[in-house]
Amino acid sequence: MSFQVKTSLLDNADGSAELILNNTKTLVSISGPIDPKPRQELPQQASLEIIIRPSQGLSTTREKLLEDKLRSLLQSIIIRFKYPRQLIQIVIQFLIIDESPFFTCNELNAAINCCFFALVDADLAIYSSFASIVACYNQGNIIFDPPGDVLETSDSHHVICFNFKGDNVENLMLLESAGSFTESELFDLISKSVKYVEGIHQDQRKYISNKIENDYIWK
Repeated sequence: MSFQVKTSLLDNADGSAELILNNTKTLVSISGPIDPKPRQELPQQASLEIIIRPSQGLSTTREKLLEDKLRSLLQSIIIRFKYPRQLIQIVIQFLIIDESPFFTCNELNAAINCCFFALVDADLAIYSSFASIVACYNQGNIIFDPPGDVLETSDSHHVICFNFKGDNVENLMLLESAGSFTESELFDLISKSVKYVEGIHQDQRKYISNKIENDYIWK
């Protein structure tokens, strides 16, 4: 996986990140913790609002489905009890996408990975680091990070997200699969994804280490 990331791009947000992941470009802004509307307030933890804006046109049920998937993941990642009666708002804007409207895996993958950098930039408490990848079966072969034209001819496609303990994968946090595949193929794919995602995690740590060195200069 090749990615380019920039953080602290938006002055009016508490955290922001722009991620170019293969052929998909995503911008994420985070506001929070902020005061919620009365209907959003939770007494013992922060409420989470996810807003996804497509690269073209207005949001549809397609984006609402992505919002639900992303919310289910981030609710288990952010330490929400540290911010009771507060709101954390995350806005994902897709700038460039590389898949047809019949697919959402490349966008979901880019949103997950971009949210990680934005959460770090916003200095929000999270239980662990996390990263995701897209993989597909194409004529019996596993292809990681498939472009849009490969997705259209694939037998199945999968978004796999892990969290980490130290340098190693700890738990499977999210698995979204579609297409035709067997149980053994799925377990084989998850197994082979571990080392691939751990490589992404090393790149994440390297970027964050450089960010800390540049942001905090002790004299």
